[in-house]
Amino acid sequence: MNRTIFFRKLFCIVTICLGSGFFPELFAQIPLQSQSVYDGNIENQPVILMSGEVEDSGFFILKRNNAVEDRHTFSLAKTDGQWVFQSDLYAGKMKKMKIEENGFQAKLVLSNRKKRFFFFPQQVPVYFEKRTEVAVTPGTRYSEIQFRKSEVSSDITYGKAYGYWTESPYSDEPYIQTLAKGLIKTFDDHSLLDLKLDIYQPLGDTLKKRPLVVLIHGGGFYIGSKQSVSERKLGMELSSRGYVVASINYRLGFKPTSSDIELSAYRAIQDAHAALRYLANHADKLRIDPDQIYVGGTSAGAVASLNLAFMDNDERPAQIMDAEKGGASNRIESSGNKLTDSFRIKGVLNMWGAVSDLNIIDADEKIPVLSIHGTADEVVPFGYDYPFQNSLLLNRALMNKMYGSKPIHDRLKILGVRNELLALPGLGHEPELRTFNTLNHYMDTITSHVVDFLKTETAPQLVLPEKQLLLNKVSALKPFYYELTGGKIAQVQVTGGVKTSSDPTDLSIIWFRNSTDRHFSVTMTNQYDAWNTQTFQIKSE
Repeated sequence: MNRTIFFRKLFCIVTICLGSGFFPELFAQIPLQSQSVYDGNIENQPVILMSGEVEDSGFFILKRNNAVEDRHTFSLAKTDGQWVFQSDLYAGKMKKMKIEENGFQAKLVLSNRKKRFFFFPQQVPVYFEKRTEVAVTPGTRYSEIQFRKSEVSSDITYGKAYGYWTESPYSDEPYIQTLAKGLIKTFDDHSLLDLKLDIYQPLGDTLKKRPLVVLIHGGGFYIGSKQSVSERKLGMELSSRGYVVASINYRLGFKPTSSDIELSAYRAIQDAHAALRYLANHADKLRIDPDQIYVGGTSAGAVASLNLAFMDNDERPAQIMDAEKGGASNRIESSGNKLTDSFRIKGVLNMWGAVSDLNIIDADEKIPVLSIHGTADEVVPFGYDYPFQNSLLLNRALMNKMYGSKPIHDRLKILGVRNELLALPGLGHEPELRTFNTLNHYMDTITSHVVDFLKTETAPQLVLPEKQLLLNKVSALKPFYYELTGGKIAQVQVTGGVKTSSDPTDLSIIWFRNSTDRHFSVTMTNQYDAWNTQTFQIKSE
């Protein structure tokens, strides 16, 4: 093809493309995009410029060492083929204007400054570059249902241990009658029992590492099952939101002596510990994080959960220590299986549970607790009292007083440990049950609080000293100091000010003078795809 003809055709193609807007970004002659932030300088003075809804107007602030700055409105318009910048500080024509994809540079011929030598206008360099900020859409995993179905793996053996039995069906009979029926079995020798658990996983989940919730059923350490109606409900609800859930069986039964009753509770703690070691050992296969485990249960299961989280070997009751010396028991981690895998309990779901000794809750453990309890509970006290108030005074002969959810809440509050108490006025034991296998409407309330508590503990948290939120007109520009746990910052949004950079980890903010509302919101996420947004209000001195 003739070279002249080729270039003519190429010129026609480019002309058509330009006229039709085929290359809008490459050839667009607009210096600023609407509602964007630009970093740059004028006259070598660092400036942050914010364009408005119309590209050629907005305001800018000087980036100095002040936490509070005035806003200066500006316009940037093309007049007779010449770009003109107008503001109260800088005004004039732009020479040698070079518009790039994300900004522009030029020489600003100042018309609002005295001329040099009476007739030479001052010229200052201008340069601006658009901030690159990625739009963030927080996910709703853990707070809302994400998966329609759960995959349940049943009767997985996590250990073996000697005991009476590991499962006994619930009934609506009074507890004292249930004890009488099982009494003859407790005089038989212990048998080697299989300890089993069920695992609920969200079907179709692709996340590589997920938090684990371990549920321990109730039943007075005598009856119950990992497939009880409350545990099944929580297992399905939590797995549908993205958790892996394990519901465990453990050794049940005891002789009618105070020492054996206490041993039955201790055996449940040992078995739960064995289950957690097993689950930690299979963390890769189950795609769980053994350092992100929550334990919880109802009634006796809550008692076991609290002791599992807070009680150390040297804090065990005297009767347990004596039983160990006599060979009738052993250390918490020395039963069920020989696995030694470590794990970390990040929170406890205490549903109408109690402890026999508040001193096991130490200041340095810092394990958050959600407590839910009926204030008229006669089986496990809401306050400090004997359990089983309706057991014909046998409770006083065989059991010690226990500290229920109210004193547990008070203890944690004094120690500065995050905890929540949902007191259910006038309700008794197992407030969620209509019958032993039928739930009532209170289960929705309980589930809602469990979901919210676990979501808060799974999501990242940012702690910022409040004294930094006080501002006056002479405050110096300083980055906010903060401590972030369990994740990373994805986005910071500011009202009444502007960040000094696009770096989300740098919380340096310049506030606008005369703004009546100043606050910033930090959006965070982590490896579990948990999101959290926290908002901090600035107060003027």
